[in-house]
Amino acid sequence: MASWLEQYDRMLRWYERFKVLDAGRPHDTPSDNYVDEVYAFFQNCYHLKDWVKNDHALPANVRQAVEAHINGSRALRLCADICNALKHLTLTESRSGEDPSFGPKRYSLTLGAGVPPMISLKYEVNTTTGPEDAFALATDCLGEWKRFRATWGL
Repeated sequence: MASWLEQYDRMLRWYERFKVLDAGRPHDTPSDNYVDEVYAFFQNCYHLKDWVKNDHALPANVRQAVEAHINGSRALRLCADICNALKHLTLTESRSGEDPSFGPKRYSLTLGAGVPPMISLKYEVNTTTGPEDAFALATDCLGEWKRFRATWGL
């Protein structure tokens, strides 16, 4: 039977891919695929909320608390807005009030004799309060989900 933990673990896998890309990985795929990995993290991170809300094996108070947890976290509010903008092309309703959008991408390519080319991607999220490093934001989002788990003993 499906559970919220499946989505939590999926989010962790996308985070690990993003972490490797942020640090540098072999450049063995077209660059658009790297952007997809960033987008996939934020989408899977926010969609965890729906899995928690719809997992009836969880106590009702936990399922009901997830919306307040999202709304109480700047990182998860930004994540929600990023996810909804990706889903709908534009953001029609904002949770964060900060109008987040992806900004500049900075690729770094390292070449060396006898080793495969290595690439890293630094991606920026623009907000009305200033730019955010996308990986730092992802790390904050992951920390917020860990806090939710700890708060509810999950």
